[in-house]
Amino acid sequence: MNSKTNRPQAKGGLLIALCWLVYATSYVTKLSYNANISQIGDAFGVSYSEAGTVPTFFFFAYGIGQVVNGILCKKYNIRLVIFFCLLGSAAANFAIPFLSEFAYIKYVWLINGILLSFLWTSIIRLLSETLPTTDIKRAIVIMGTTVATGTFTVYGLSSLFAAYASFRTVFIVAAALCASVALLWLILYKRLVTPLAEKRCESIKEAKLNGGTGFFSSGLFPLISVLALFCIANNFVKDGLTAWTPDILKSTYGTPDWLSIFLTLLLPLLAISGAFVAVKLQGVTKSFIGSCTVLFAISGLLTGLVILLLSTSLLPLTVASFAIVSCLMASANDILTSMVPLSLRDKIPSGKLAGILNGFCYLGSTASSYTLGVIADAFDWRAVFITLFFVTCLMVLTGGTYLIIRRLKKQA
Repeated sequence: MNSKTNRPQAKGGLLIALCWLVYATSYVTKLSYNANISQIGDAFGVSYSEAGTVPTFFFFAYGIGQVVNGILCKKYNIRLVIFFCLLGSAAANFAIPFLSEFAYIKYVWLINGILLSFLWTSIIRLLSETLPTTDIKRAIVIMGTTVATGTFTVYGLSSLFAAYASFRTVFIVAAALCASVALLWLILYKRLVTPLAEKRCESIKEAKLNGGTGFFSSGLFPLISVLALFCIANNFVKDGLTAWTPDILKSTYGTPDWLSIFLTLLLPLLAISGAFVAVKLQGVTKSFIGSCTVLFAISGLLTGLVILLLSTSLLPLTVASFAIVSCLMASANDILTSMVPLSLRDKIPSGKLAGILNGFCYLGSTASSYTLGVIADAFDWRAVFITLFFVTCLMVLTGGTYLIIRRLKKQA
């Protein structure tokens, strides 16, 4: 009896591990361009704003895809969809080193964005429908480390190849890794999911019967609306830092390409702990909005510090500030795209909610890469950080206002 009880838990752990590997790998093929944006810009002789159009094309496709796939993912064959999307992303990465014109890159990256937009909603749907409640908290923490791990991996490879080879090598390695994980997913999926393929928990079925699976019928529309604003701001800051930190260090402090990328590794390295910070903070505030407001408030203070540091030679302190902000934004991202959908699975289908929130996240990403590049071209990196500071302050004001209104309603 005990062996039967323990078996699904073991399989559940392996399924979480497989999903973790898939999504962490997807970040290698997702950020392979961003990690080398400075070198690619130099190689093709394009401006910051032109170089920023490529991730803008990606994030545009990825963001819209998140919303569409969040709505449709309940109809997907998850095993085959994830397999073919990983293969497609591998092919897109493999093609980049062989393109002779910069203009072609953005179209390949647009396709890459469409393909990768299938993954997160499908994974969240799979975990929410197959894992027992006892494994959900573990899944939230573990899946929360995927973004930082994948980012750390691709920036580590990029730093290595910038020093000893070429940025083109990164795309080939990313393609090989992604294709290998796609094959592993295809082989292991049925072995891990079949023992766990059970009906949704009774609360979800009851919510369906009562029609309580929509934002309005569940009474969650105000909460989801404010969370969507946090999603936009979160990725605007997070992806802005990730994409442009190598260029900022190179142009402001004169660091070589390999060192700029290597120092940028501190961002995802510290951000790996973001999932644990999110869980601890949520345990204290007991409020998704409250936790995000705290994270943005601290990030705003550190962004203000960076504005002062850019006129000094204090490189270590500047990089440390970048890294802490990256960690805090990773924590907010984990709350928004992982904790919220899985925690509210008894009220709203997790895949649907994850897709919509992640779609808003990448609306912020779409604006970030190009907008910050334009600001850097027109002014300087100080203006970029003033923009980021304004965004963090705006979200603190938004979150604070929501919490005050909510408290006043409770007292009324």
